[in-house]
Amino acid sequence: MRVGVFGGTFDPPHIGHAIVAREVLEKARLSRVLWVPVSIAPHKAARTITAGAIRRRLVEAAIREEPRFELCDLELERGGVSYTVDTLRKLKEDHPDWSLSLIMGADLFSRFDRWKDPEEIADLAEVIVVTRPGNDCPHPGDGGVSFRTIPVTAVATSSSRVRGRVGRNLSVRDMVAPAVLTIIESEVLYGAPAAAGEAGPAVEDCSG
Repeated sequence: MRVGVFGGTFDPPHIGHAIVAREVLEKARLSRVLWVPVSIAPHKAARTITAGAIRRRLVEAAIREEPRFELCDLELERGGVSYTVDTLRKLKEDHPDWSLSLIMGADLFSRFDRWKDPEEIADLAEVIVVTRPGNDCPHPGDGGVSFRTIPVTAVATSSSRVRGRVGRNLSVRDMVAPAVLTIIESEVLYGAPAAAGEAGPAVEDCSG
């Protein structure tokens, strides 16, 4: 079975995440994509993020309409700083028959040589680098590892943009799934409930 591993803070998950996961699933001919919310991201350790239990609910809400998407909470259960290599090792240990594909953005791949055990990551999983029109895959951080690129549709949103708009009481209805918005409003996440109306312009970025 070919399984994609799609990690991120997902604070919150937005439509850009879903589009990336679906397009990679189809173009790479994957059987499913595991969404893996981090406990603490090494590159975002200085930023306070929403509690893992709530982000787990947000991911569940974001993927509930797609049966080929699945929540994997290994990193939340493990706690501490989340390292991709540890997650891949555990997935291989538990599912030796799986063929893993690690899905990452070009921005992360440009720093891949600074990740923990990048060579082992590339041994454990096929590395898939997501690219968007006008944003070719950078190679400085490839460290000589093999990888493939998959172009995806550019979507003008980001998790930071969603948080900022919610905090200013502006609409994010066009940026997140309805079930995700319900949790944001019920938990009063990011400073204020989202307002009704048009989402307005946003930046082209699918970072978490």
